[in-house]
Amino acid sequence: MHHHTHSDPPATESFPTDPSGLPEAGRPQLLELAPGDTLDLRVAPVAKRLGDTTVRMLGYNGSIPGPTLKAAQGSEIIVHVVNHGDLDTTVHWHGLRLENRYDGVPHETQAPIPVGGEFTYRIQFPDAGLYWYHPHIREDYTQELGLHGNILVVPSEPDYWPPADREFIVTVDDLLVEDGQIAPFSPTETSYAAMGRFGNVFLAGGDPELRLEARVGEVVRWWLTNTANTRVFNLTLPGARMKLVGGDSGRVEHEEFVEGVVLAPSERAVVDVLFDQPGELALEHRTPDRTYRLATIVVSEEQAARSPAAQAFEILRRAPELEAERQQLDRWLAAPPDKVLALVAQMDDPAAMPAGAGPVVYACPMHPEVTSQEPGRCPVRHEAAGDPGARSNDLRLPHASGGHQRPAGSLSQVPDEAARGGVGAQAGGRP
Repeated sequence: MHHHTHSDPPATESFPTDPSGLPEAGRPQLLELAPGDTLDLRVAPVAKRLGDTTVRMLGYNGSIPGPTLKAAQGSEIIVHVVNHGDLDTTVHWHGLRLENRYDGVPHETQAPIPVGGEFTYRIQFPDAGLYWYHPHIREDYTQELGLHGNILVVPSEPDYWPPADREFIVTVDDLLVEDGQIAPFSPTETSYAAMGRFGNVFLAGGDPELRLEARVGEVVRWWLTNTANTRVFNLTLPGARMKLVGGDSGRVEHEEFVEGVVLAPSERAVVDVLFDQPGELALEHRTPDRTYRLATIVVSEEQAARSPAAQAFEILRRAPELEAERQQLDRWLAAPPDKVLALVAQMDDPAAMPAGAGPVVYACPMHPEVTSQEPGRCPVRHEAAGDPGARSNDLRLPHASGGHQRPAGSLSQVPDEAARGGVGAQAGGRP
C-alpha cells in the first residue's frame, strides 16, 4: 500500500538497514497475563516482509507490533526488558497510571537501558481500556521501525462494555520506504521535524494487506490505536454501521453512531461495528485527495444467530461514573476565577524597522485595522478566557522593546505608507 511522499535529505550516516540473516517478523501474540506474572520483553532487529520487499525493522519479542498484553483491571505484573536493539531504550506505558519510576522517561524516571542492558518494570492496571507501550528515546526512529504494542485492560465491572461477538485489535501506522529499505535516519540527531515523518506504506496490525473475517449479523469490537509518529488517520468502514463506545481512557460518557473516527498519533478509539450484509468490506483512511485501503474484511454469508450483541447494538449507553464526575465539575466551571493569569509571549520581529528608518505606525496583530503612532496595547474588545467582555489591554502586556520584540497582543511596526494603503499591511506577515 504505497503512495508518493517527499522525504528529508538523506543523512550522511544511518542506522543499519540490511535485513540479511535476521529472523522474520511474526504476528503479534495475545498474552493473557495473570496477577503477579512476569513477562520477558526483548528488543531486537527483525526482517519484515512488505509485499515483494524485505526491510530491516525492530520488534518486541520478534513481532511487529509487539505482543498484545491482556490483563485484569486492578492487577500488577512484572516486565523484564532486555535491549538488543540499535540504541539505548526505555519502555513507556502510554496512558497507564503507575509508579513514576516505571514510566519509562529517560533521565527523569530511569536511566536509559543500554544496548545489551536490561531493566525490570512493575506495571499496574488501575483502569479498564486500551493502552499501548513504546520507547521514549528516539521515537522518530524506534517507533517507526516497529517498537510498539497494545495493552488491553479487562474491566472488573462485567457490563462495563456493551456485548460484542468478536474483537479485532488493530494498530494503524505508516512507513517511509525508499529504494527497497526504510528511508535512513541519522543515528546522532533527530532527522525529521517534531517526532517523525509521513510514510508511503500503510500498515494495519503490522500488515500492509491485513485480511480479517466476520459473519453476517455479528457485532465486532475494533480496538484501534494510531502508532504513527506524524500521520492523523481518518478511519471509515463503508457498508457497515459503526458505534463509538470508548477512547483513550476507557468508555465514553455517551455512546454515539458515527461515520468514522479521526485518530491523532497515540490516540485510541473503541468502535463496535455491525456487519449486516455479506461481502468484502474495507477499513479505509480518507483524505481530501484520495482514499487508502488499510484492511479487508470478508463477511461470510453464514448468518450468525441473533446474539445479545446484535440485539443491544441500537442502544446508546451512558457511563454513570463519567456523568457523576461531570456534575462535580459543573460548579467549578460556573464559579468565577480566583485569579487570572496573563501569559506573555515575546518573539523577535525580523521585519521591525531599523532605528531612523522614517515614519512608522504600529498595528495590532489581531486587529490590523487598529493603528497607533506609538507602541502599546490594543484596546479592542475580544473574547478571552471565555469572557466576551474581556479587553486585550486587560492582560496588561508590556510595551514592545525597541520594536525588535513584541508581546502577544501588542502593536507591531508598519511602514507609514503601508498603513495608509489599507488595513492588514503590518510588517512581518498576516496577523
